[in-house]
Amino acid sequence: MTRVRRPARAIVSFRGFDYDMNVAVCRRALVQRQVEGEFDTMDGLAHAIGRSRSTASRFFSGRPMSLTVALAVLDKLKLRFDEVFTACDPDREAPPSFEGAE
Repeated sequence: MTRVRRPARAIVSFRGFDYDMNVAVCRRALVQRQVEGEFDTMDGLAHAIGRSRSTASRFFSGRPMSLTVALAVLDKLKLRFDEVFTACDPDREAPPSFEGAE
């Protein structure tokens, strides 16, 4: 049996700002909510947030979504925004500074 490897992280954008999303934390929280009986499937989560299954699935794949949807999913997973998303440094890919060079 071949195991499907899912990415543990994704870069997502909300209102023009990039965030590093820890998808693994979200998947673990989904399983925990399922164990607790809050919902049993992705369809159950989708129903709980008032969205389609494909919208809920999009969240877990790190594909584009609205901030409103992300916050609704986090609420049902009992996670805080800062537990899942870290702001990306806008200068992280900038070339090194050569201060003092002429």
